[in-house]
Amino acid sequence: MDKLLERLEGAGYRDGAAMFGAPYDFRYAVAPAGHPSRIGTEFFRSLKSLVERASQLNGDRPAIIVTHSYGGTLAHQFLIRQPLAWRRRFVRHFIPIAAPWGGLVLGMQALRKEYRSLQSSLWPLPSAKVFGAGQPLVSTKHRNYSASDVVGFLRDIGFGEGVGPYESRVLPLFEELPVCPRVPVTCVVGVGVPTPERMVYPRDDFEGTPGVDVGDGDGLVNLASLVAVEPEWRRGGPYFRMVKVASVNHAAILVDDRALGIVIREIQRAN
Repeated sequence: MDKLLERLEGAGYRDGAAMFGAPYDFRYAVAPAGHPSRIGTEFFRSLKSLVERASQLNGDRPAIIVTHSYGGTLAHQFLIRQPLAWRRRFVRHFIPIAAPWGGLVLGMQALRKEYRSLQSSLWPLPSAKVFGAGQPLVSTKHRNYSASDVVGFLRDIGFGEGVGPYESRVLPLFEELPVCPRVPVTCVVGVGVPTPERMVYPRDDFEGTPGVDVGDGDGLVNLASLVAVEPEWRRGGPYFRMVKVASVNHAAILVDDRALGIVIREIQRAN
């Protein structure tokens, strides 16, 4: 995020005075109510204190929260767990960049690799609310897997130990579309980049490189996931914008001059 930080510094923000970072270790995952998550709980506690401290250092003005990718879903979980009065007092604007609100098709491909050792590896699995219950996302010679067949998919790729955490810790957070955080929001997303919508394996053992059917998105996150929250959040929030940047991919959106100009403009507009 170096280039974004440089642009913010050029706009007058100074690290540790009016600009603060809150990195998260995605080897760990926050959990729903009733499930222990020491790292997640500590992070949310620290983030709340940081937001309050940033406000205090800047004339008690509310903060602007800017995120990228799964930082957006993490920040959303943080926001909805705070009292509404706190959100209205301390959060002026939320700007998630390239957030995968409903998961992504490539999330199923990633689980075939060492990535499954991370607690957060199950977060990117596609949501049936976004991708539909019957749309094939992964196909083998004799079976199709949709977003509603994730449990069977996990077992068939030899990751049966992921079923319990998926059903108890992931579905309670992501089975439904994210609720409106009820703070002003501007989503910035890349579009117009070929993005995997279905992977087709020639056999049933998931070996080899699959064929890929592509659709719209940012090259990693499918368009349906990027814009999934728009209808509800536009109705239920105090302010909402969805800004689409053509032909910019998931990572380049942090260095593309057009995208950065939009992000800086939204920050300045909020201020």
